[in-house]
Amino acid sequence: MRSSETRSAPPGADQAHWLRRQWLDLSLRAKGLIVVGVPLIALMAIISANLLLQHSESNERNISTNARNLAGAATQVLSDAVNGETGIRGYAATRDPLFLAPYTLTLTRIGAERKSLRAAAVIEGDGDQQQTVDATTGQVLVELAQLRSAVSRGVSAESLIPPLKSEKTTMDRLRRQVADLAAAPTALVAVQHDKLTTLQTRIELLDIAGLVLALLAGLAGVALFTSGIAHRVDMNAENARRLGEGQPLEPIIPAGDEIGRLAKSHLRAGQLLARRSAELTEARDAAVQATQAKNSFLSSTSHELRTPLNAILGFAQLLQLSELSEEDSDGVDRILGAGRHLLALINELIDIARIESGDLGLSLEPVLARPLIQESSELMAPIAAVRSIRIIQEGVHPALAVFADRQRLSQVLVNLISNAVKYNHKDGTITISCAEAGPGQASVVVTDTGPGLAPEDLERIFVPFERLGAERTAVEGTGIGLPLARALTEAMGGQLTASSVLGQGAAFTVTLPRAPDLIYVPAPSPAPRSRAAGPHAPAGAGLSVLSIDDNPANLEVVARYLRGRPDTRHLSAASGRAGLESAVRDMPDVILLDLHLPDLQGEEVLNELKADPATGAIPVIVLSADASRGVIHRLLAGGAFAYLTKPIELAELGKLLDTFPARAQDQQPQPAIRTAPA
Repeated sequence: MRSSETRSAPPGADQAHWLRRQWLDLSLRAKGLIVVGVPLIALMAIISANLLLQHSESNERNISTNARNLAGAATQVLSDAVNGETGIRGYAATRDPLFLAPYTLTLTRIGAERKSLRAAAVIEGDGDQQQTVDATTGQVLVELAQLRSAVSRGVSAESLIPPLKSEKTTMDRLRRQVADLAAAPTALVAVQHDKLTTLQTRIELLDIAGLVLALLAGLAGVALFTSGIAHRVDMNAENARRLGEGQPLEPIIPAGDEIGRLAKSHLRAGQLLARRSAELTEARDAAVQATQAKNSFLSSTSHELRTPLNAILGFAQLLQLSELSEEDSDGVDRILGAGRHLLALINELIDIARIESGDLGLSLEPVLARPLIQESSELMAPIAAVRSIRIIQEGVHPALAVFADRQRLSQVLVNLISNAVKYNHKDGTITISCAEAGPGQASVVVTDTGPGLAPEDLERIFVPFERLGAERTAVEGTGIGLPLARALTEAMGGQLTASSVLGQGAAFTVTLPRAPDLIYVPAPSPAPRSRAAGPHAPAGAGLSVLSIDDNPANLEVVARYLRGRPDTRHLSAASGRAGLESAVRDMPDVILLDLHLPDLQGEEVLNELKADPATGAIPVIVLSADASRGVIHRLLAGGAFAYLTKPIELAELGKLLDTFPARAQDQQPQPAIRTAPA
């Protein structure tokens, strides 16, 4: 195929391709020199030729001028001699001195004219003829002077005839000599005129040719730069744009100049970018897998940690309900405090992992700021009161609302107020304000009167586990709260920033998208229930509770707790199948269900319980270490009455159980749902 193309190529095609190849391989500097230099050289050649022609024209013009000067000087001498002769002849004929005026004028001028003739003859090289003319002119002047003298003396007319004839002969000779002297210059002037005309024509043609050549050279230069260089520069610019956007590059024209090397660099960069993109994709996939593995690990670890914590906190709560000495009671309180602190740390770590993996479920909706701030303040008020710290709310517009997840925003505010309490002075103040923060934004600011932060520490406090040396003090904390608060705020489309003045305190600002103003309507207080006359069983009395859990410690905690409640019967099952059988056989009033069972998952047990008409109406309270919002919502939608996360609070479980005896007197109780702290 290639050979046929070669045979069909027109003559000179290979040479044209070779010339194009050579041109493309030249450097831009060489191309510029060629594009600019060749027209300049041609223009210089034209200018030089023009100057040479003009010099020749000047020489020829000088020759013509000199010849013209010689002929004119000779003619002027002859004219002066003729004027003198005319004046003398008139004077001789009339004896009137008035006729001597031309002769007198001749005498005043002819000296200068003879001098000019001599100079012109020297230039032209006609000295011999000039000397002859000059001698004859002198003889004419002498004869004219003699005639004048004779006339002045009164010589008769007859006596003047011979000198007049002699003077005429001399004048005729002078005319012939002047004619001979002027003949050559006159002819030369005619020749030089033709030469000058020819030179002027050539100069004009050369000027026109120079203009045409300059125009063509300029057009050629523009064509070379626009088609050969500018076009390739545009191609490189387009490829640079494509490279920046990650698109495939356009084919380039191979060349060895700077533009060609730049195009090759783009190709190499594109190949490198493709390799790096593949590497990044591979790294991203590996990171996604690692994140999934981390989340799976954390989920598993969460369950594994919560299970022993459930036993620790459960038995500690049982001990707390017992009659203990003051010292033992203090020890139990310390166990509960440490366990709950560990539980909060686990929850925060899991929340951060969910945020990083994008698995954090949020329900963004308009949330009134004032009630939420009030609830958070009331929740933290007992802790602040221990250190005599006042919590002040100011400037909170009652209708101001933001777009947020109410539970998560409450978590952020509680975290910030908790930090403001921990790192504040005794008898200090915490101020919470809320206001507009620009178009479409609202901010909640928590300000304390603590020692403040150095400027270089304002970002370090948002690094996980960074406590700025507070770990060496009595202030409790993990260094997770603020990073989690910022991550939650950003997940809700907001921003958490810190500002501080050393010695005066710190301020933490939560900025969120503003929602339309809302009207706050407090929930009505529930009306007191009317009770029937006669004796009434105590709350929770007469309940039959079935616990389905494979962990003996968890079963023992629940069993011991329920033994402290009047007339409450506790049943237990260590597997899903055993639990289903016990539910059908014993028909308990309430079922406590764990999700992680050895044979069936708790969700399957719940589905079978609800599908069986005999057990479908039994309330099921899920007790699990899995605090995922998706799992909680799915089980509640599947028929669970309530969902309590482990480690469970026994007091909370007791309050929930207290609602069930009311079924005999009231309607079906509404579920009291507790989800994991988030």
